[in-house]
Amino acid sequence: MLRRIVAFVVAAALMVVLGSAAHSYFVQVAWSSAAGHADGTGPAAIPFADRITWAAHDLAGLFPSYAGVTSLALLIAFLTAGVVARFSGHRLLVFGLAGACALFTLFTVLKFTLGTVGIFGARGALGLAAQVLVGLLAGVLFAQLTARFHSSAKGR
Repeated sequence: MLRRIVAFVVAAALMVVLGSAAHSYFVQVAWSSAAGHADGTGPAAIPFADRITWAAHDLAGLFPSYAGVTSLALLIAFLTAGVVARFSGHRLLVFGLAGACALFTLFTVLKFTLGTVGIFGARGALGLAAQVLVGLLAGVLFAQLTARFHSSAKGR
């Protein structure tokens, strides 16, 4: 049980860091385009150090709310996926799909109920796709981290 809890925390941490980084990237692209448009030029350049500082600031600012709602969505999805994976035997596929569906469902429900997804970086199709990909990666990581436990427990 402890191994699964640790695996979930690691997968959720990966999801939060990558999801926040994806959010920052799409916000930076939008800001750069808007700044360039305001000047009547192409997209404004953002120095690499500023991009990293921006991403770190976003991670710190988003952490409480983003980590909370996405981790809860991931937990619900993984509990369901555990049942499906037990009967199907396709852990990587099932948990990866569960992670992707968790974030897609979360942002879709937020959009329909609140009128916004709550995260600027997930508003467009590419931003939402990036968040879904992050959920997929978290699911695959969880499946891999718990695979050895699953296979050794199954042999008993």
